[in-house]
Amino acid sequence: MIRHILVPLDGSEYSEKALVFASELARTTGAHISLLTVILRFGAVLPNQRQLEESSHFQVHQYLQPIRERLTSEGLDVSASVDFGNAADAIADFARQEGVDLIVMSTHGIGSRSTYALGSVALKVLQIAPCPVTMQRVVEPASSRRPTAQARLGSSIAGAAASDG
Repeated sequence: MIRHILVPLDGSEYSEKALVFASELARTTGAHISLLTVILRFGAVLPNQRQLEESSHFQVHQYLQPIRERLTSEGLDVSASVDFGNAADAIADFARQEGVDLIVMSTHGIGSRSTYALGSVALKVLQIAPCPVTMQRVVEPASSRRPTAQARLGSSIAGAAASDG
């Protein structure tokens, strides 16, 4: 039985394609949905790292909160979290620690390249996840009318995340 669904979001329109399937499944099963955005953390300690992380956390929370509120207003049980680190590892760790039954994610996110079957983060999550993973295939281009992930999350956050996946 599915009681807990994880939907990783990276700020891109591509990643949000997974929300449709996840919310329909949650309505059917009564499952809780956890939204998760992972901000790339570099290995080296940077000057003012704490301030950078606090600012990044705030910007990502500003992105996730309206999505959570919209889904909650539709009667779903939804939480939103922000983590730091390597995206695929953080997604798998969150799933393991929180007892996630299913990860629902798009095949591509910020680093979308139509020539690959799966994005690098999606492929790694599929390989290391502690639970089943459902991939929402992204075939159409993102809308040119919507802001980019960089504009939605803040250019410094999304720019760093783009290099990770």
